[in-house]
Amino acid sequence: MRCSKCNKTWHAGGANCPYCGAPAAEPVDPHPVWGYVMRGEEGGGQPPGPPVISRRRFIGGLALGGAAAGLAAAGYAIARGLLTEEPVAAAPQVTARYVSRELPFDDPYSPLWAEAPAQRVTLQPQNVVLPFKSTPGPQALTVRALHNGREIAFRLEWDDPVRDEFTIKTDQFRDACAVFFGSPAAVWTMGSPEDPVTVLHWKADWQKDIDHGFQDLEAAFPNAAFDFYPPLVGVARPAPDDYPPEARHRLPALAVGNPLAQTRRPSPVEKLQAMGPGTIYTMPTQDARGRGSWRDGRWTVVLARALAASDEGETALQPGQSYAFACAVWWGAAADRGARKSITQLGTLWLEVGR
Repeated sequence: MRCSKCNKTWHAGGANCPYCGAPAAEPVDPHPVWGYVMRGEEGGGQPPGPPVISRRRFIGGLALGGAAAGLAAAGYAIARGLLTEEPVAAAPQVTARYVSRELPFDDPYSPLWAEAPAQRVTLQPQNVVLPFKSTPGPQALTVRALHNGREIAFRLEWDDPVRDEFTIKTDQFRDACAVFFGSPAAVWTMGSPEDPVTVLHWKADWQKDIDHGFQDLEAAFPNAAFDFYPPLVGVARPAPDDYPPEARHRLPALAVGNPLAQTRRPSPVEKLQAMGPGTIYTMPTQDARGRGSWRDGRWTVVLARALAASDEGETALQPGQSYAFACAVWWGAAADRGARKSITQLGTLWLEVGR
């Protein structure tokens, strides 16, 4: 259904909009073919913001004698390379579908994800805080969400022709993605002191460490010879936790618990909090879960956590409520890191009430 007031869409529920309560204007075309049209070029009668053109509108224009207008609109979308198989939203309007089963935290390809409505969202370069990104990496990502009344899981998909999962050399940068959510008053620029946001950040190099063991210098330089601590030539790679305590003080980042330096990781997803640009920090309780998989030039990643908050300032989520929501993607091959990323606009996350 599509709202007559805010123009948002939803896939199940009553006849009133779950976001603003206004009545539905029309059902959403169940089999759309959409073309993205730039703001100001859509002509009269369209809702504000970047609109879309559905197959119904193309065919209707031709059937009613508006062949020139219909063909021009379709040709415009095709010429710009923006005709897709599903709508491309300017900002995420995500519904977390309720299911009464365990969530597929570690299976991005679980059939259960088919029960979650998919939304394809436009990505744009981050150009508010240095370092800027001049152009987006992937043009869009697809997001789904599920919850079971106890936990919530997000599934992000985006195109990436190169799998970047090492950060050993100084010129290597990881692929990554993140979601952030906060109160409806939270601002787009990573929250504020009054309304902090919770961030779930999946990292491809952390996933590599979990799947194949800690990746160190021998992974980047397989033919190197070491004749000093730690001994790596002609012996089995020692488990990182086997390093004796008296040696750990010579590895200060590991010794003080720097999350980026740990050699054993319980999860590839880091839970963080932010209160504005440059304020992000790791939360004391690291209970986020997830898994990412790269197949045929495409990342599919699950990020999950409990609905309840486990740390001070963390955003708790409740069914039937809406929250500020946004996503981000980092392309390692484009030297993305930190603020250099592709982002969505600020949207909303709504949790469906259990049935």
